[in-house]
Amino acid sequence: MLLKKSLLVAVGALLSFNLYAAQATDAVAPEIASGFTAKQSLTAHRYMVAAANPLAVKVGYEVLASGGSAIDAMVAVQAMLGLVEPQSSGLGGGAFLVYFDAKSNKITTFDGRETAPMAVTPALFQDEKGAPLKFYEAVVGGRSVGTPGTLKLMSDLHRRYGTQAWSALLKPAQTMAENGFMVSARLAGAIANDQQRLSQ
Repeated sequence: MLLKKSLLVAVGALLSFNLYAAQATDAVAPEIASGFTAKQSLTAHRYMVAAANPLAVKVGYEVLASGGSAIDAMVAVQAMLGLVEPQSSGLGGGAFLVYFDAKSNKITTFDGRETAPMAVTPALFQDEKGAPLKFYEAVVGGRSVGTPGTLKLMSDLHRRYGTQAWSALLKPAQTMAENGFMVSARLAGAIANDQQRLSQ
C-alpha cells in the first residue's frame, strides 16, 4: 500500500511570500542568489525530491524511503523549508500546489494563498492624511501580515493523502530548530542586507 507508487506531486509553486512584495523588494535590492553549482543529470525509477535547500531534500527523501506518500514528503519538506529558508518558504505565507495522481491520471490544483484579515481596509496602508505609505513603511511589522494559507494547505492535503503521522513529519524540522543548522549563504546575505529594516 505504498502510495508513492501511484501518486506523484509536482509542486508548481509553494510560494510563501507575496509575489508583489517580492517584486517590489527586488526593485530595491534583488534577493541574493546562492550561487551556481554544476549539476549532474539524474534519473529516478521510484521517486525524487527537489527543493531549494538540501536539508529539505534529505527529509523528503527519507519520508519516501520509509514508505510515506508524496504528500507526506511535501509536508516534511515544507516544514524544513520554513525553518532553513524563511525568506522564501515560511509557514506564515501562502502556497499553491499541483497534484498529479498517476493511478487516475488526474491533475488537481490546490490554492492555499494567504488572505487579508477580515477587518482590513485600504486605510491600513495610508498615513493620517490618506496618502499611501512608502513600501517599507507598509510591509515592515505586523501591518502587512496576511492570514497564512501554507499550513492549512499542508494539513488539508495530509488528511486527504497522507499516510504517516503528522507529528513524525514535523519532527525533523523541530529537531533541526532545536539543535541548530548551518545558515545558507543566501539567508545570511538576506539578513545582513536587511539588518537595518529588520531591526525596526
